[in-house]
Amino acid sequence: MPVALALSRSYWGLSAGPWWGLSHIQSVCTPGSRAQGMSPPGPLTLCVFDCPPVSPEPSAVFAKEQPARSEVQAKAGGSATLSCEVAQAGTEVTWYKDGKKLSASSRVHVEAQGCSRRLVVQQAGRADAGEYSCEAGGQKVSFRLDVTGKCLEVFLLLRVVIREWGICR
Repeated sequence: MPVALALSRSYWGLSAGPWWGLSHIQSVCTPGSRAQGMSPPGPLTLCVFDCPPVSPEPSAVFAKEQPARSEVQAKAGGSATLSCEVAQAGTEVTWYKDGKKLSASSRVHVEAQGCSRRLVVQQAGRADAGEYSCEAGGQKVSFRLDVTGKCLEVFLLLRVVIREWGICR
């Protein structure tokens, strides 16, 4: 249902938009009606029509300059640091590995300083490789952690030796 509002002649510069129109006060207000001329005599009627609901944009939780997904490399036995930047310093994040919530341990801890949030994995091993995410407010930043190095090399070397000795075929 349109809403009518009488305007004085000083508002003659108004133009119509897609959801409202201007017409002479004597005319019928319909969607898309327009003012006739630049300076109509007498007051005008501003008609506001039913508008589609406007969905508020979700407020940004993470800083926009970071990628939505990052690849991180770590050497076996070393430490790996995954970092995400939040838009506001007070934002709390939750870290996940392969879809499961992470909790702090002697090797895994979370750091927060200003807008920076870090997950630090110490003495990384093959079991630490996988998909990680930093999540807050229904939004997330994803990481793929690959662990390479000594542990993997030793395993491959043992496999070659075992094959050459004929133990496994």
